[in-house]
This record gives sequence, C-alpha cells and structure tokens, in this order.
Amino acid sequence: MLTDWLQHWKHPSDAEAQRQRIQINSHWSAALQAYLSHPLPHPDTPLSDLRFLALDFETTGLVPAHDQILSIGMVDLTLEAIDIAGHEELLINHGQFVKPETARINGLTPHVLAQGIALADGMNRLLERAQGKILLAHHHQIEKCFIATFLRQRYQLKSLPAYFVDTLDLEKRFSYAGKSKHHHSYQLNDLRRYYHLPDYSTHSAASDALACGELFLVQVKKLNLQQAPIRQLLTR
Repeated sequence: MLTDWLQHWKHPSDAEAQRQRIQINSHWSAALQAYLSHPLPHPDTPLSDLRFLALDFETTGLVPAHDQILSIGMVDLTLEAIDIAGHEELLINHGQFVKPETARINGLTPHVLAQGIALADGMNRLLERAQGKILLAHHHQIEKCFIATFLRQRYQLKSLPAYFVDTLDLEKRFSYAGKSKHHHSYQLNDLRRYYHLPDYSTHSAASDALACGELFLVQVKKLNLQQAPIRQLLTR
C-alpha cells in the first residue's frame, strides 16, 4: 500500500492510466461515458496549448461523507483568455441540508436551492465541460474529494481520472514568496490581493471559479510558466 502511494505521488500523470483501466458500463450516464472515452491531455503538453476548467463548490462543510454540495461554479479558460460569457453556477436542490452558518456566508438558503437541479445532473454538466481539459481549483482537494464521493456512491468508481492544477499549491511550489514563507495567508482572496487583483463584491461558486481562473493566469505570467509541461504543475 505504501509503495502504491509513493508511485502515485511521484507520477500524478497516472490519471490517464487509471482512465484506461476503467471498464465503461452502458448504464452509466452519457456524460460519464463520454468523459471516460476521451483521453486526457498528454502530460508533456505545455500550458500554452491546453484548455482549463476552473471549478468551485459551495458546500455545507468540508467532509464529503457527511456534507453536501450546494452549488457548482465553472468557467473555461486558456492562457489567452477567460470565457466569462460561458461561466455558470449550478444550484443543487439540497436545501434540506443547508446550515445557518453557511447560508450567512454564501446566501444559499433552502428557498434559493428549491429552484436547483439534482446533484447527478450537476455532475453530468461538470463532466461535459471537463472533457479534454485540465481542472483548476484553489485548494483542489475539496472539489476532488466531493467529486470522488459522488462517483463512488453512484457508480462505485474510486475517483475521477483527471489532472488537477491547484493555485494554492502553485503559489507554494513555484513563487519566491511561497517558497520563502513570505505569505501570511494562502486564502484565494489574500493571494489575489497580493497580485493586485480586485475583490469581488459577492461570494458564490461562480465568482470564486472566475477568481481562481484570474489568479492562475497572473501566476503563470509572473512565474513564467507558459511553456512548462503540465506534468510539472500537477498536484501531488
């Protein structure tokens, strides 16, 4: 087991090998079947040639086994531009799970979420948009673990074979401020302020996904990573 973990740590690009091992079931959703049928980007591809999907989830907490996804924010981008017109937020009809403390932060009340869609439909939309792209998030373990929990409970899959880039991890590993422990905080808003990016007046999954995408583009430019192969940035 330790050997397997070490191999995974050394070779995060093994997500493609994981995808190839999965036996696709005809009873799975069309979105999942299509995603698993499409090869992941080659790990030696430079960032400048890739497409990304920035993600953010609003949830009732941080433990996927007990907490629920309330909304999914997504926006497409390349190193050239962010597709702002195509950004979206999917409300999930999990109003019965709303906690007062989270509702005060994100404004997602049972009344608002009553207009939402089923989690399975939201995940299918995510899979449709994620095909052929690198997934981008700030502190990606939240999104990664909630996706894995959904796939395990619904399809008995261990996790989603995907390549993740994490803007928090990127800052720690590649920036001088991160490596020298200069930052007092790695929160998304604090790193945006460090790079002189404006604050958003509202807090939502869609705005946070967009904020993450903007931060990523600034990091790549400031750290001169445009031609770096994606394997160098993959989270471990």
